[in-house]
Amino acid sequence: MQEKKTEMANKKPKKANLLDHHSIKHILDESVSEIVTSRGYEEDVRMSNIRLFFGTIIIVIALFAQFYNKKFPQNREFLIGCIVLYPF
Repeated sequence: MQEKKTEMANKKPKKANLLDHHSIKHILDESVSEIVTSRGYEEDVRMSNIRLFFGTIIIVIALFAQFYNKKFPQNREFLIGCIVLYPF
């Protein structure tokens, strides 16, 4: 118990700009992550990786729709297909 108190006393407090809500959220997220991992739990980043994967797929679809080699009237079906694929 005494080790934890001295360990906590040795850590420097984290500082954040109180007018910037992104920095406050970042400090809170880091603090919660440190507390949870210090109690023996592992951080599960599976959901973040899945969201990054879906974001990458959406970006690729958007790039295909933007830079397809035909002009608008000819690529209408292709654009409709990209728009239909976007939510899925």
